[in-house]
Amino acid sequence: MKVFILVGLQLSGKSSHGHKLREEENIPMIETGHAVYHELKKQNLEVNHKNTSEVIIGLLSRDPTAFTQTILEFEKEKYVDSSVLILNGVKSSAEINYTKDKFGKNNVFVLGFHAGQLTRFNRVTNPDRFAVSGRYLEKTQEDQDLAKWANFKSRDVREIGLGIGKAIATANHIIVTEDKDWPYYTFEISYKNFKKYVLAKLSV
Repeated sequence: MKVFILVGLQLSGKSSHGHKLREEENIPMIETGHAVYHELKKQNLEVNHKNTSEVIIGLLSRDPTAFTQTILEFEKEKYVDSSVLILNGVKSSAEINYTKDKFGKNNVFVLGFHAGQLTRFNRVTNPDRFAVSGRYLEKTQEDQDLAKWANFKSRDVREIGLGIGKAIATANHIIVTEDKDWPYYTFEISYKNFKKYVLAKLSV
């Protein structure tokens, strides 16, 4: 099985690109972030910035690969019969290494997504966000929290602290989704680059 890991800070375009490719090419995609929602429900906690942060820190303090392990097992039926998988939302090099150990290092490809902080923040209120990011009610509640600039910056700091910078640094390929400053990377352009990379690797 070939696995494409999508890594990048919040609202950098990972889910939008991944879901579109899933729909067009029938490639299964799972999102590590959904492990948080399962844990919040398990602990009967309200979805808000404070509880989400505490659950994430709690999970990763036990095991830096907790998100990836949990979601790969919990949603195994989505990809078990497939020869390809998109794994979205990995936040650390430890998770990347775990995935390479599980599926074989030559079968795993890391794609980094990048856009400026203000560009990403302005995407929080995009009406299409919930449709492409997941079907969870919690996602809408989380985005309402992220619409506050202080919370958004805090989450960026949290993800950087978890090691997302090192994860992006290991990327085989970078997808730039900055559409506010020159040079302009529209979704059509960035998606074309993304799809071209994935399909090229699948044809080898």
